[in-house]
Amino acid sequence: MTLALGIFLAAQLGEPELVDRVAATVDDAPILLSEVERRAAPEIQRMAAEGPDSQEQAHRRESMLRQALQTLIDEQLLQEQLKEIDAVIADVKRQNGIPDDDTLAKALEHEGLTMATYRRQLRRQLEKQKLLNTKIHSQIKVGDDDLRAEYERSYVQAPGEQEVHARHILLQLKRGALPAEDAAMRQRAQEIAQRIRGGADFGKLAKELSDGPSASQGGDLGYFKRGVMVAEFENVAFALPVGAVSDPIRTQYGWHVIQVIDRRKAPPVSFETVKEQIRQKLQKEQADHLTQDYLASLRKDAAVEIRIDSLKPPPSAAPTP
Repeated sequence: MTLALGIFLAAQLGEPELVDRVAATVDDAPILLSEVERRAAPEIQRMAAEGPDSQEQAHRRESMLRQALQTLIDEQLLQEQLKEIDAVIADVKRQNGIPDDDTLAKALEHEGLTMATYRRQLRRQLEKQKLLNTKIHSQIKVGDDDLRAEYERSYVQAPGEQEVHARHILLQLKRGALPAEDAAMRQRAQEIAQRIRGGADFGKLAKELSDGPSASQGGDLGYFKRGVMVAEFENVAFALPVGAVSDPIRTQYGWHVIQVIDRRKAPPVSFETVKEQIRQKLQKEQADHLTQDYLASLRKDAAVEIRIDSLKPPPSAAPTP
C-alpha cells in the first residue's frame, strides 16, 4: 500500500474551517479533511462542553484530528484488502464456472470450509504474497539475453510439432448417395491412384479430375499440422511415406487420393509473439526460487520444532540448516 500523508490541521481555536482539502491518500484514494473533522466531531464537541477554549484544548483538538485520520487510514487499508479478496473470489468463480456466492458456499462446504474461513485464508495468502513481493521483487532480474536463451531452448531447439505437405484428388459425393454410387466412385478413385503409381502426373490429373477447391493448384494443400484436416484424411496423410500415393480414402466429402510431398518440423512461433510469455515464466521461476531461499533463511533463524512425529518431513526432505 502506498500511504501519503498530507495533514492540514487548523491551528486556530473555535469551529473547524469548512474548506475541503485532502488530508491523506491511501493508494491514491483521498481522505478529505471534512471526513476527518466529521469523525472527530463527537469528541471535539464533548471537549467544547467542558468550558471555554484554551491552549490545552487546541492541542487536544489537534490530537483528536490526528487520531481520527489514523482511524480513517486504517479503515481504508482494510477496505482495500476487502476489495482484493472480493476480486480473488470473483476470479475463482469465473475460472471454475461458479455462477454466484451461494454456489461457491456450497462448494466450500464440501471442502469443510465456510465462506468466512475461506476469506480469512485468502487474506493470509494475500498478506504473505505482499510480504514476499516486498522481500524478493527487487531481486528478480530477467534480461533480453535470458529471454533469447529461453526462446532458443524451448522453441527453436525443442522437438517441434510435425507438419505434412500433401496434395489430393477429391471425387465428391452428394449427401445421401446410394451404395452403388459410392462403390462406383471408389472404383474410379482406385483407378486414378493406379494411374499415378504408373507414372501419370498427379498435378495434371488433379486439375482435370478433382472436385476439391485446390484442384486449380494441382491439388496442393500446402503444409498442415494435426488437427487441421478431418481425422480420416489426417491419419493417412501423417502415416504415408514421402512420395507415396494412398489407396482411396473415404471422408464426409467423398473419396480422396492423397500423395505426401514432404514432412518437416513446424517452424517455431516468432520471438516477439512469445517474448512476454517467456518473461513471465522466467520471472515466476526466479520468484519461486527466491521465495524458497527466503523461507529457508527464516527457518534457519527460527526455533521451529515439529512435535508430532507423523508430521515431520522424511530425512531427505528435511530443510537444511
